[in-house]
Amino acid sequence: MAEYAAAAASIVKGVGGFVASRQQSKVLKRQAREEENAGALQSLRIREQARKVIGEQLAGQSSNGFMGGTGSALDALTESQANAALDAMTVIRDAGTKGQALRYEAKMKRTEGYFALATGMLGAASSVSGMRDDWAQAGQGSSAGYQSGGG
Repeated sequence: MAEYAAAAASIVKGVGGFVASRQQSKVLKRQAREEENAGALQSLRIREQARKVIGEQLAGQSSNGFMGGTGSALDALTESQANAALDAMTVIRDAGTKGQALRYEAKMKRTEGYFALATGMLGAASSVSGMRDDWAQAGQGSSAGYQSGGG
């Protein structure tokens, strides 16, 4: 009877590990999406802020009596646009990298779950097999005593 309990416990433990790992995997995938969404939003904020700053630069250049958007003023505007684009791309890349790492971790969690399930099943099979061996040995002992007593 104890062997049945050990086999059942092994199966329950394996299934529990499998279910838990699948849940952890879902959470990590959700985190990956949230990271990427946050990166996209931050990128949009950077671009909006850059447009505002560039507009202020143009207004400032024109208010001083200079021709806005020409010569060194144009170089300053181009540099501002390039820096904003680079900042936005960096944010997107970083968010993508975090998302990829979280998805990989989710994949590893799912793999752990499959191994937990397999380990539980093997443990149950081992318990049942051990129980059969015990029965076989017990049966051999009684029949061996019967044969030696009768012969």
